[in-house]
Amino acid sequence: MTHQTAMHLMMRKTMARFEIIPPVKGSVLSIETKRLILSVYKPSAAQAVTDYLVRNRAFHKPFQLRHGERYFTIAEQKSYLKSDLQMFNRNTQVAFWITLPEDPDRIIGRLSFYSLIGGAMNSCFVGYHLDEKAQGNGYMSEALLAGCDFMFKYYRLHRIEADILPTNERSLSCATRCGFEKMGYNERFMEIDGRYQDHVMLVKLNPSVEM
Repeated sequence: MTHQTAMHLMMRKTMARFEIIPPVKGSVLSIETKRLILSVYKPSAAQAVTDYLVRNRAFHKPFQLRHGERYFTIAEQKSYLKSDLQMFNRNTQVAFWITLPEDPDRIIGRLSFYSLIGGAMNSCFVGYHLDEKAQGNGYMSEALLAGCDFMFKYYRLHRIEADILPTNERSLSCATRCGFEKMGYNERFMEIDGRYQDHVMLVKLNPSVEM
């Protein structure tokens, strides 16, 4: 997606699950759902990102890579956000941070579409996590549905893959509700909390792409 295309999209309403809106403060792209705002942030949003990560450090630990103390600093998150933005500009990743319209400075989650591949594959992976206190409200299902619709429509992807720990029942349920189907089981697929762990592979296909 070129910058010219992105600018054009800002002025258009899209599918029912989301609407592209003018970028909120500190972002380059924002979409709005019924209850949420999803934004691709600039490095200037590092404070809000760091607050979110520190707040949820213990809660997220069983489901993520192990991180040292530096990861939970503003300086390090500025670096991560800079990298996210570079990948967004290269069309290899779209990393959304999730907020509520009534509290735009407090992040409640992240939804990342990464490793975008074009050509015959035309696919990507998706990962997500949510604030501990925001659990149980259907926020991630709402964000994931909108995010997938956005990626299918504007990046014209054919396939989105989610790989989830078998013990992460909330995440598995969320993906299933959003139309992902179990396709297999990846042994020792990814390093999580200090060791390589098995993952369930789930896939969602673009319903508008003909076979």
